[in-house]
Amino acid sequence: MAELADAGDLKSPPRSGVRVRFPARPNLESEKRLMFRIQRLSQLCICGMCLLLLGLVGCQAGGAGTVRLRAENWNPTPGGSIQASDLGSIGDIIDLESDLGLGEEKGLWVYGVEADLGIGTLELTNIEFSTLGSRVVSSAIDFGGSSFEAGTIGTNFEVEVTKVRNKGSLFGFGPVGLKYLWGLDNLIVDTTLSGALVGGGGQASVSRTLDEWIPTIGVGAYSSIPIGNDWSFELDAEIAGLWVSVGDIDGTYQGTTLRAGIRQGSGILLGVGHRSLILDIKDDGSGTGADFDLGGTFLFLEWAI
Repeated sequence: MAELADAGDLKSPPRSGVRVRFPARPNLESEKRLMFRIQRLSQLCICGMCLLLLGLVGCQAGGAGTVRLRAENWNPTPGGSIQASDLGSIGDIIDLESDLGLGEEKGLWVYGVEADLGIGTLELTNIEFSTLGSRVVSSAIDFGGSSFEAGTIGTNFEVEVTKVRNKGSLFGFGPVGLKYLWGLDNLIVDTTLSGALVGGGGQASVSRTLDEWIPTIGVGAYSSIPIGNDWSFELDAEIAGLWVSVGDIDGTYQGTTLRAGIRQGSGILLGVGHRSLILDIKDDGSGTGADFDLGGTFLFLEWAI
């Protein structure tokens, strides 16, 4: 009987005055703050690694001369999509080629300068791409909180990239050397759509802009091979980018540049190359997103002084 009584006591409900604790509900705000701190810590670690590389290496990774002036005739072709949402309205994913007619090759000039400063090579390059398009769409398009009815949609699409980079030599084997890159890229993507609004709202133009400074890190390789009396064949390759998570900005950004040319003495370098920019970024604050690429070949002339 005593054993049965003890078993009954185990199944009885808690006595008065005994507290029963239940698992606390997860605190979403605390999780967000924790994720933000982890992202900020990772960004500080990346910057610290870049500064450490600069301090440990500190050797320029340039080329002939002390200052090099470069001009490129680049012919990129745009591809990808854009999206612009507004409060209470999710924007459509709009294809640059099929919806806006922006898939044609476009020529432009790219200018850059490199200088060997003793603590590395500083590069400043500016890229400005702009193209116009027009396409008849068969259904309405929602962009930036406005709905354009089926019909002719005009587009002005602009991309500007200003690269500020520091380069340093890592090590070499034979005629090939490796280098590191780090810096900041200012990225501006501006899109304007024009057309008739749904519901008889008349003609309108709606613009959305992404304007962000993006930290970049990367690696590269270079080589200079003598091919005759006072002539050399030069190769240069660079890839840089970063996974981006700063404030409301999330996504990836990557740039690749390949060059090959012939230099006379230590002066003029003439050659060909290929450049590509790949972007997949979303601004949660403004609701603007871009997932596109610009890629194409170029002829270039470099003058070393």
